[in-house]
Amino acid sequence: MTQSKETERQEELVRYSYLLQWSMLVLPPMFLASLIYLLVLRRRITHFELRTHVKWQLATCIMILVLIVAAVIFLFVGLSGVNTDSPIAIAATFVLMGGSAVFFPWLLYRLIYGNWRFAQQVPMRFVLP
Repeated sequence: MTQSKETERQEELVRYSYLLQWSMLVLPPMFLASLIYLLVLRRRITHFELRTHVKWQLATCIMILVLIVAAVIFLFVGLSGVNTDSPIAIAATFVLMGGSAVFFPWLLYRLIYGNWRFAQQVPMRFVLP
């Protein structure tokens, strides 16, 4: 009986983490709240299936962080005062445009797929260790 109660509590915590990630679509700064929540939460989740969801969400947050850093670097390269006809400025512009076009569908995939598997009570696959 206590194991079931504990599992229900962990499911609730993971559900909150998905809600935080969905809120990123409306309020992008919620990304930081989601990242902090997941970092604190990952030690509290002991159920294997739920732990895979936390790892999936953490991987999503880490990839977003890497993409933001890369975008800022490409933005500074593109706006650094170099000749705008230089190959590096043109490449930075195309990378930023392509990344911007792909980011939202990628984020929706991560959120929808994670929520769908969570609703089915199935562990996530392709999770970073």
